Amino acid sequence: MRLAQALTPTDIIGSVTPPPGVTAYDAQAGGIGLILFLSTLIRVFTVVAGLYVMAQFLLAGWQYITANGDTGVNAKVRERITMSLIGIVIIVASYTVAGMIGYLFFGDASFILNPNIQGPTAPAPVITQ
Repeated sequence: MRLAQALTPTDIIGSVTPPPGVTAYDAQAGGIGLILFLSTLIRVFTVVAGLYVMAQFLLAGWQYITANGDTGVNAKVRERITMSLIGIVIIVASYTVAGMIGYLFFGDASFILNPNIQGPTAPAPVITQ
């Protein structure tokens, strides 16, 4: 055991090789498989969160219509709409943070949100008659 020497992460946890599917996915993405995965994850999260916020607005509207002037229900509706607006702000903030990280680390604000994946280039087919 090396007590006086600094340990590297490989010494502590060993080396990890990715499964064959991950290697193929990373090669297909041009070496940025993690960025492509994060971009897809952000898009899925945004769609789900947007649908949830829309459902909350619809439910708040339905509660308000059926409240019959009940002040307690009106307070609940106001709270539901406020929380939905906070949710929209969080969604927009996540895109802003992803854009800032993309700009700081990759020089392009849309690098994480819309990665440009270059596929393998094949030579032009030669047509013979």
